[in-house]
Amino acid sequence: MKATIKKETDGAFGVEVIDNNGGEHRIAVGYGGEIKAHQCEAYADDPSNRTDEENEHNNQARRFTRFYVYRERGYDTVDHIENPDYVDTVRQAILSLSNEEFTRFFGPLYQQLQSHHEDVDQLVDLPTGVQKPDAVVYKLDTYLGADIEGSDLTDQVCALADAHGLDFEEGRTPKSGAAVTKDDREAWADLGEHLIDLTAPTELDFELSATSGIHVGFPNARGEHEVDWADQPLDREPDARIELMPVDPGTLDAFREYLDHHLRCQIRDCFVGMGLTPPEPYRVVGFGKFIYARRYDYYDLYPQLHLRDGDHRATISS
Repeated sequence: MKATIKKETDGAFGVEVIDNNGGEHRIAVGYGGEIKAHQCEAYADDPSNRTDEENEHNNQARRFTRFYVYRERGYDTVDHIENPDYVDTVRQAILSLSNEEFTRFFGPLYQQLQSHHEDVDQLVDLPTGVQKPDAVVYKLDTYLGADIEGSDLTDQVCALADAHGLDFEEGRTPKSGAAVTKDDREAWADLGEHLIDLTAPTELDFELSATSGIHVGFPNARGEHEVDWADQPLDREPDARIELMPVDPGTLDAFREYLDHHLRCQIRDCFVGMGLTPPEPYRVVGFGKFIYARRYDYYDLYPQLHLRDGDHRATISS
């Protein structure tokens, strides 16, 4: 995949992309990632007149365009859960957790997986539409929080705080919960979300700050993937979404290692879905993103990267 930004208009970029099949695409992508126009003479205009793989080449070109603009110009054009930088930042944040913190964030998911293999309580009841309990996919959204200390963004944070009507220096002074008003808490939460929206994950030290309830995905009676969504702790997009089949998690330490491998598989999926060869640490085989497991089964242009778990090296063509 190759791309060149040809022009920037009001609120959008015009990008030329050459896909892995040699097709030339001209794609207009907005600052928020919306595709405003897409022209490609290599394939038919009507999707119904293209082969499945031609449609997937088009989709790869769109995914790559969003990522290219994000990397080259810094705009938040890729959903965080589809952005390998954000997924990897979550992966590293999990590695830095203490055992107590890891149990607090991921203990419920661990117990839910255990319930399929051991006599332990199931924390989340399966939806009534689930016909095969072992065919569910458990999803857990994860959220990053910024660690400002030691970063070069103090001035930017002070300016943002001022824009939100807050005093950054006063906010650094520890206070009891009773001394902080509801309006202040909401204002500081808005500030944190604003900062994360404006900052690439490589520019700050991030910590894991929250996880969602356990969502349950399952095939419904129509054969479609349906999701019973749990509560979300924050009113913003998650930074990575863990998606696990009900495998035996083993010990808590083994589960922690498995989560690391799972997220490396997700990072692999992000790159492969854009038609790119993943960096060396992410050329692994195993279950990552659910949608990519389906794509690997459906499209001949993808290798079967999801069929075995473990640290197997994957052969992925660019």
